[in-house]
Amino acid sequence: MSKAREQFGHLVVEKAKTRLPDLKEFPRYVVECLINRFCSGENFDEELGQVRKKLAQNYAAPADKDRILYEARERGTYDLIGRIEVSLDLKTDTYVGAIPSLNLRGLFVPETLLNRYPRLIGGLWGIATLQYQRPNSDNPVPLIVLTEFQPFQYGKVDIKEFESKRHAFSREEWIDLLMNTVGLNPEFYTQRQKLFVLVRLVSIAERMVHLMELGPRETGKSYGYKNLSYYSYMLSGGRATPAALFVHAGNGTPGLVARFDTLVFDEIANTEFKDPTATVSIFKDYMEYGNFTLGKYPVKGEASIVMIGNLNVLGNMPHEMYEHLLEPLPAELIDPALFERVHGFIPGWEMPKLEDRAFAKGYGFTLDYFAEVLHLLRTTLLPLDPSTRYKLYNAKSRDSEAIAKVTKGLTKLLHPDGKVTDQELGEYVGLAAEMRQRVKDQLSVIAPGEYPHYTIEYEVAGVRKAASPPERSRKRAINLPSKPTVGIVIGLVVSSTVGGQIQLVEIEAYPGKAEPRVRGNVKAIMKSSLAAACDAVHSIRAKLKVSTEFADGFHVTALPCQMAIPKDGPSAGLAFAVGVTSAIIKQPVPNDVAFTGELTMKGFVHGIGGLAQKIDAAKKAGARKVLIPKDNEKELKELPPQVVGAMQIVCVATLEEALTEIGYLK
Repeated sequence: MSKAREQFGHLVVEKAKTRLPDLKEFPRYVVECLINRFCSGENFDEELGQVRKKLAQNYAAPADKDRILYEARERGTYDLIGRIEVSLDLKTDTYVGAIPSLNLRGLFVPETLLNRYPRLIGGLWGIATLQYQRPNSDNPVPLIVLTEFQPFQYGKVDIKEFESKRHAFSREEWIDLLMNTVGLNPEFYTQRQKLFVLVRLVSIAERMVHLMELGPRETGKSYGYKNLSYYSYMLSGGRATPAALFVHAGNGTPGLVARFDTLVFDEIANTEFKDPTATVSIFKDYMEYGNFTLGKYPVKGEASIVMIGNLNVLGNMPHEMYEHLLEPLPAELIDPALFERVHGFIPGWEMPKLEDRAFAKGYGFTLDYFAEVLHLLRTTLLPLDPSTRYKLYNAKSRDSEAIAKVTKGLTKLLHPDGKVTDQELGEYVGLAAEMRQRVKDQLSVIAPGEYPHYTIEYEVAGVRKAASPPERSRKRAINLPSKPTVGIVIGLVVSSTVGGQIQLVEIEAYPGKAEPRVRGNVKAIMKSSLAAACDAVHSIRAKLKVSTEFADGFHVTALPCQMAIPKDGPSAGLAFAVGVTSAIIKQPVPNDVAFTGELTMKGFVHGIGGLAQKIDAAKKAGARKVLIPKDNEKELKELPPQVVGAMQIVCVATLEEALTEIGYLK
């Protein structure tokens, strides 16, 4: 018999026996509880058949509402498996129950039943016995009474016993026990990967720990949360409204953040937020303070927010197609102030794809018991705060808070008595610091002026290390042209989805007169920008050494080369004009100079937005010089030195000044 079975008895279960494909529609804690309760092991297959039959007959599925009511009426009583939620009706001073999966409300609940199971007030899973009382002279309306209830969820958890029995296990054995508990085979994962799996649990075991995990499909991102705890709620895509998430503005009913320990947004890219501006604004307040006001209703919550989604990879790194790692998120969520409130970014691209041997085979805690343990850990204090045993350097206040929360959560899970060695603590702090550094690295890409790049360092027991996420070595595919080329110019773009980025533009000139064309999926403003650039070049044509083939006029076609980069702004005007000029005078454009600026038909260069992001993108790409509008000169002086770097920044007010700077005019 395994050590887990010896120490915890019926509180652990052999996980391979509970992984039943034909029962995956049911919550795992329901299946495990039934197997643990009704399958003694003497004739497991026959006993399991009875469990299957019980679920098929009694599970409260939404489509079965009418059948269940019919059978309850005909029989007089009916046993069903589901979640029962009880509340006090102030009008009648009675307790009423609801079965959310059936959208059935108004059940009468005797106080004697509530005295036995007070947790029914918040909601419990179990086997409920319903009694149908027909109308009579005293009660003209039929009444459904909850006469009996057998909870699946573990009733009373002794957290001290949980802590004391941890001593029987080495750290490695304990980690493996927790891995089996969430349904994963510890032998399939490296030590680093195991810790990332357990970090997912930190959002349940610690109050208000906000995490993000992006990675390939089928790596267990949602598997790690789904059905693990009935204190968690998972939204799988679809529409999320402020009423559902926060509070109903009409009646003040608290939303999900006030009713659950963890709110998980699965398939975050497919989540549609109603009134996204207001929703993001509320999220910022909630994730920072845990409270908010919507209309006249103030609400307090303690739920952790977890966002998980898919991200393409190349090898074991995020694909080089991404300028920053937030691109898979909905545009409204790519908000620097919102993302800064994320405590840790789990690198889902490091996790292996799930296959048969990835699933648990040994003993793990039954999920009804473990859910209660995680819930109680949220309010459990460690004997000594781990943050007193380490130091942080180059860390802002939010960095320190994030690292402290994740470190404390891991310590509670792995060392509930607080007894952790310096080496072990260093591992947890390092992991937490790396996850927070990953957040800061992405902030420095999407908003470099506001969030300059820096590296957090941590020290435990005199050993000082830097938090350096491995993906920092990832190389972007978009590079500067290998040599100066006629008609190829380096522009700069910025958007809410990619941040700052270089944008190569190819210009071809043709003899004759026709409307300029922009190939690719571009917006009207980009086409207008090219037209204005052509007019501006025409206005100074006499000063240029135009090739003889264009003596009677010219027209052009432009192609922004990186087709995946959004092309919707007017700031390509200067780059377009430089490319058009290059094409008609047959002179190469410097391959280490970038251009940004809005251009009028008369050749005046106007200011642009996103200056910091654009300059940062040019620097990272290796540009030697950037030409920007004179209008942005004041803003340039306010940028941190690390954004500009060693590049030469030249401010120009006209197209002629820009062409003079690169040698096209004297």
